[in-house]
Amino acid sequence: MSDITNIIIIGAGSNIARNVFKENKNYEINAFSKFSNIKSIKEYKSHHYDKTETIIKFISKIKSKKIVLIFMESLSVSNLVINKTDQEMLKEINANVIKPHKIIKKILPKMIKNNWGRIIFSGSSRALKGDAGISGYSISKHALVGYCKVLSREYARFGITTNYLSLGIFQSKLLNSLKRNTKKSIIDNTDTGSIGDYKSVYNAVHFIINSNYVSGAIIPVNGGFN
Repeated sequence: MSDITNIIIIGAGSNIARNVFKENKNYEINAFSKFSNIKSIKEYKSHHYDKTETIIKFISKIKSKKIVLIFMESLSVSNLVINKTDQEMLKEINANVIKPHKIIKKILPKMIKNNWGRIIFSGSSRALKGDAGISGYSISKHALVGYCKVLSREYARFGITTNYLSLGIFQSKLLNSLKRNTKKSIIDNTDTGSIGDYKSVYNAVHFIINSNYVSGAIIPVNGGFN
């Protein structure tokens, strides 16, 4: 088996995923996205997928002893609670919680056998704080925090750490879609008073990968968003 650390990104089409690993020199990266234009991304080996089973099948064939799962794919359907449909809520929970669970459940035996693994969830700090119109997204990300802590409790003894990156505001389509006042309010509510830099996210991932004693933690990369 190879000792090369292999990072698997689920949600490679996101702006953060596209930019975080641009200057990577440490890891072999395979990234999955549902977007058909994923092949145009040159920062890593990219794969277009339609079914979760495609990701699982690919990971099961990896020969590296060190596998890192990073979940950057998120779904948010903006709607006030009074207008929120059951279908919208279930769609968000399925995409943000159930799908990661399906992948992790299949890959855990491989990580246990290798006595090493890294599972990294991500989501906006705004989701954990709560905000108008993001009930389903917020619920699903709080669920992931709980899931993260349970995974850590169950599998850290096998060298498998599980952590959650609470991300601040970065340059993205989501940011550009926000109303000017909302965008200004979010930036003003960060201690740094600025939009995030992608290198900080990369440094956080690098730190987690190389830290055996960091597990079950919410790691803020958000400029002191509060």
